[in-house]
Amino acid sequence: MNKLLKLSLAGLFLATSALQGQIEINENLSITGFLDMSAVETDSEPNNNSNSTFNLDQVEIDFLLNFDELSGQIDLNYLGGNDDKFDLEQAFMRYDLGDGSDVEAGKFLSYMGFETFEPTGLYQYSYAYDIRNAIPGHHNGVRYNYNDDFLSLGLGLLDSVYDPDGSIQDSGHGIEAKIAITPLEGWTIFLGFAKDSMEGASQDKDLINFWTSYETGNVTWALEFNKYDFGPTDVGSQFLVMANLGLTETAGITFRVSEDDQDFKGGDTATKFTVSPNLSINDNLGVLFELSQTDYGTEGTVTSAAFETIFTF
Repeated sequence: MNKLLKLSLAGLFLATSALQGQIEINENLSITGFLDMSAVETDSEPNNNSNSTFNLDQVEIDFLLNFDELSGQIDLNYLGGNDDKFDLEQAFMRYDLGDGSDVEAGKFLSYMGFETFEPTGLYQYSYAYDIRNAIPGHHNGVRYNYNDDFLSLGLGLLDSVYDPDGSIQDSGHGIEAKIAITPLEGWTIFLGFAKDSMEGASQDKDLINFWTSYETGNVTWALEFNKYDFGPTDVGSQFLVMANLGLTETAGITFRVSEDDQDFKGGDTATKFTVSPNLSINDNLGVLFELSQTDYGTEGTVTSAAFETIFTF
């Protein structure tokens, strides 16, 4: 997953310094993955509804292929449920053009979003936005990437930004673009744009995603702002502010405030407050606790407490 956090997000678990390991099969193939479990208690007001869950949330096995200039990745993902089967999450190949450039083709993860798609890269259990999931997931296509120590560029031509059916028989298509800079060590500034043009849709889906993060010492700060326009009755904006404090080499705590504002509803807003202490048991096992409350205004509040364990390999 390329979220451009070459600093300490991708491949880190819960803001500790323990790198996710890889099992090397041979010089061309390595395997990595994780197992994610959680227990969650949720209470809603004013309905006084409560719900408790204890789940194996996710198991993922990733196959990393390396053949000099040509490399690839195949991710198999299990999300629980009744079918008890692994699904193909992503599969793509990458050709290194040299001088920091490469081309990827297949099914891969979106550029967009500060918070990583996988739980192994999150600073807390839940995601920031509780009304609209405006950040895309995986999609099919081809894209060009350029990366150096200061600048990162990307442009993707996609079957669809939000609906990765893999079909090229219809007139739907999507594009994604990103530009990011690292003006100082530990400081990243990201700007991304996505447009989805689906066959039969009355209007394109547009997303602007901006985020910046700064890591100094044992503290990481982040700010994100999203603006989305999915049609006359689906327009809104989102933001998050986050701070992660490393208390020791193996323990930390995250504070986050986030908001989802649906403009077409005249200011209907969900504001979320999150605190999440976390602990790395060793290089492969981490645990965290999260307490969150989302205020939906006149619709009431939802409070949740979660305990999560993640085993990486």
